Amino acid sequence: MHDTVSTQLLPAVSCEQVRTHLTTALTVPSVTALQTSELPTHQRTGRGRPLHLQPGHLWLGLLWAMLEGIQGYSALTRYLATHPLGSFAPVCLTTSALLQRLQHAGYEPLQQLFGSLGTWLHAYLAPPACDLAPFASRIVALDETKLDAVVRRLPWQRQHRLGDPALLAGKLAAVFDIRAQRWLRVQYLADTVRNCKQEALSLLTDLPWHSLLLFDLGYFSFPFFDYLTERGYFWISRYREKTNYRLLHVYYRHHEILDALVWLGCEQGVRSGYAVRLVRFGSGTQLYLYFTNVLDPLQLPMADIARLYARRWDIELAFLTIKDLFGLQQWWSSQRPLILQQIAVVLILAQLLQALRLHIAAQADCDPFDVSLPLLVDHLPHLLRARLDPVSWVLTHGKHLRILRPSSRYRVVAPSIPPEHLIPLPVGLKLTRRARYVTYKPRPPRPSYNSHKRKSSSQKRPPSKAP
Repeated sequence: MHDTVSTQLLPAVSCEQVRTHLTTALTVPSVTALQTSELPTHQRTGRGRPLHLQPGHLWLGLLWAMLEGIQGYSALTRYLATHPLGSFAPVCLTTSALLQRLQHAGYEPLQQLFGSLGTWLHAYLAPPACDLAPFASRIVALDETKLDAVVRRLPWQRQHRLGDPALLAGKLAAVFDIRAQRWLRVQYLADTVRNCKQEALSLLTDLPWHSLLLFDLGYFSFPFFDYLTERGYFWISRYREKTNYRLLHVYYRHHEILDALVWLGCEQGVRSGYAVRLVRFGSGTQLYLYFTNVLDPLQLPMADIARLYARRWDIELAFLTIKDLFGLQQWWSSQRPLILQQIAVVLILAQLLQALRLHIAAQADCDPFDVSLPLLVDHLPHLLRARLDPVSWVLTHGKHLRILRPSSRYRVVAPSIPPEHLIPLPVGLKLTRRARYVTYKPRPPRPSYNSHKRKSSSQKRPPSKAP
């Protein structure tokens, strides 16, 4: 049985919740307008010592520790004992008491906060980060990433050697909104070798009709393409090497530039059920090929396809942000409930920082990627501690400190084909056919690192002689 946890980590934060618990620590002018209900509190009743660390203080301390770069629960207890947080006074407690409180609280309050914040950001953030494909209700990127290995603290972990996949903390499969630069849906998977296509359909739950999906070759599959088309989704994918296709209609062709409709697969073998569009162009040193189910070249030109697929890297940068900037590559604990808490806290902070960057870019009238996110993460704790307005401060000193600078992202330049040079689609051309898919048998489970070593060592061992 796979331990799968589905976390829609950012639904809706309101003006009261983040204002009450995150105002003094994470308050930025663009986020102070949040109005949320209070985080769930658990009052102790009956016998026992009363709680000195309130739930709001607990979650605020965890959020602030991640933002400050504090590493470990021992360092967090020392910080809580020596620093006030918002309206909360310093409180002394042991590390074991803090761990007991966190394990008892779980990650559901953080999941609710993530969900509330996501809904609020969707309504509050007006300027989109991408103005391409206006016909699409949403532009999203679909991908997954493996999490780093945990430290071998528990007995079952010490049985595995360093580098064993069993020590990996799991993986995250996610849907990322390109326009709003925020996570829409995140799933935690304990099985790191599980095929990403098996979780793709559950990630698309509640995705609006006519959304545009961008994904890498890991999701390249004829059944997946046909499923998205039948559900009313648009998609763009790269060309997989050695993929068979047959030309159906050519809109435009000139040297290596091609815009055409094709059938995917072989006539007598595996094939898709819907015709797709193939665009191809070169840059002098590299040949670019993309597939899409947007068949009208006037609705989605070749240049926009190249620019849109280049934005698929936004989710890769978002994964890099939560791992490198917020320390998700170093786990505070090897226990899964605490790992889920750390993931949820990091995702909440990433959402807030992405929203702040979009707000600064709108005020500075620049591209969101012209705002350096690493420098913003580095300066934000000091600005909040000094009660300075981060937006005004960045607008005043950003260019001098290189927080506002031209983005160095690679831009794909595709040819622009005039509409009068396109050959119209023939009337009555059939664009659907009977599909034929191949069914793969499930692979046997991969042996672990230690079992492989034991097997190889037993084969090399000479047989023992009888007495």
